[in-house]
Amino acid sequence: MGFISLYTALSGLQAAQAGMDTASHNVANAATPGYTRQRVDQASRLPSHRPFGPVGAGVDIVDITRSRDVMLDTRARGAMGGESRFNTLGELLLGVESALAEPDAGITNALGGLWSSFEELSLNPPSTAARYDVLGHLQGVAARVRDVAEGWQAAGASAAGDLTAAIGDTNKLIRDVAALNQEILEAGSTGFTPNDLLDKRDIAVDELSQLAGVRVTITEKGAARVSIDGLALVHDAMASQLSFDPATNQVLHSTGVAVNAGGSLGAYQGFLASALPSYQASLDAFAEDLAGALNAQHAAGFTAAGAPGGALLTYSPGSAALTLDVAISAPADLAVAAGGPPVAEFDGLNAEALANIRSSLSASGGSETLNSAMRGIVGAVGGAAAGAFAEAASQSAISQSAQNARTQMHGVALDEEMVSLMTYQRAYEAASRVMTAVDQTLDTLINRTGVVGR
Repeated sequence: MGFISLYTALSGLQAAQAGMDTASHNVANAATPGYTRQRVDQASRLPSHRPFGPVGAGVDIVDITRSRDVMLDTRARGAMGGESRFNTLGELLLGVESALAEPDAGITNALGGLWSSFEELSLNPPSTAARYDVLGHLQGVAARVRDVAEGWQAAGASAAGDLTAAIGDTNKLIRDVAALNQEILEAGSTGFTPNDLLDKRDIAVDELSQLAGVRVTITEKGAARVSIDGLALVHDAMASQLSFDPATNQVLHSTGVAVNAGGSLGAYQGFLASALPSYQASLDAFAEDLAGALNAQHAAGFTAAGAPGGALLTYSPGSAALTLDVAISAPADLAVAAGGPPVAEFDGLNAEALANIRSSLSASGGSETLNSAMRGIVGAVGGAAAGAFAEAASQSAISQSAQNARTQMHGVALDEEMVSLMTYQRAYEAASRVMTAVDQTLDTLINRTGVVGR
């Protein structure tokens, strides 16, 4: 029976030693990114049966597991993906807004100068300087429209490049998770939890959530199944890759099916496929309306030589904003007069009519002015950027709350670890005392019993 007591004390020593080692490991990794606090799971051994009843036989170390909550992980990753998506979208839209250069150096300011130059010319039609001023402002408006269109085109190309790079990062993480799944499954066959491998996989899955807004489930075997838009990216040790089709601005699964990604990928995808083309179409429509209104009114007038006015602006159909340009270069080609030949020297009525386009319903199918249409584009871009950042701030608050809750669950609390160390230390000391007491009892039984009468 003494030997049973020795083994019971030994199990206590081993359990206390494992507890101190684990607590020390937690303290050492308190600042390690992605580390999950570990704990020793213990279970009482089956008792030994004596004539007077069962007597405990000590403790077994069942496993060393992580303090992790799947629900908190799911909540945190969803919020992280949303925050990443709206932050990325906000940055993309901010670049679009910056290209507008409103209000000081934007199209609306250039339009204001153009209308004023027509007014000045209407007051002094023979003035060559006034005519050159009109041509200069026409060129300024056309150049500003082209600059915005080119800036947006560059923003699209940059976003496509960033999306391609992000897909490369996503595919690497997908392969990493699949490889870690394999290691975890192999390590799990030993019956013990591979905690450090699980931590590495959780870090990779967190990054995947930010990049692509993936959905993660843990199988009964302990492998992480990662999916996007219902299609598996990682299943056990098998990985499926994503690709980007620049012709359609779609993100494709390895099966060839287009997916709607979340996270940063979703922001790039939505920007390239929807937001940017919408703004570009609005700017093209504005350029066409501007050219149409100016050309129609200019054609109604006459030059000083009595010739009818020709086109003021020209563009290529399908890319009006990118190709908008001034059609005339000679001041004498401006049709300032409203009356036909012979043209009165000071007839500036058509120049006045051109200036009045400022307030005419010449845009959006005759429902608003050109200035109003341009302000609408500026407002739409600015509002979308502000809305994206506001949503990102909201998602950030949700993400921070979720991560705080997760950290409370799996983060290392140094005070708590100090208490654990002291508890296990006292347990070790107590088990040692038990072993000493048993040893002394056995010494008495073996060496001192049976000496009477010698």
